[in-house]
Amino acid sequence: MKIDVVAVGKLKEKYLKEGISEYLKRLKPFVKLKITEIADEPHKDNLCAKMSAQVMEAGASRIEKHIRKSSFIIALDVHGKIFSSEELAAFFKTL
Repeated sequence: MKIDVVAVGKLKEKYLKEGISEYLKRLKPFVKLKITEIADEPHKDNLCAKMSAQVMEAGASRIEKHIRKSSFIIALDVHGKIFSSEELAAFFKTL
């Protein structure tokens, strides 16, 4: 299985980079994993709805450039459903 992660924003914290590096090492025997970081879309805080939508649209078009047509897309969000490791593994197995 090949997994491409397209992440918005750059990781700056050393401990997060180290954690990701450890998980990449653990996953290597099971999946081909590639992480692409794209820059945040520049914007000011407290934008009006119209400007916020424009910023989101610009960011989405930059993300789309990294997605192949044959991809199965999973969007991760802090407000989304939480999976345990076992549940996530079972989900990927069904794909």
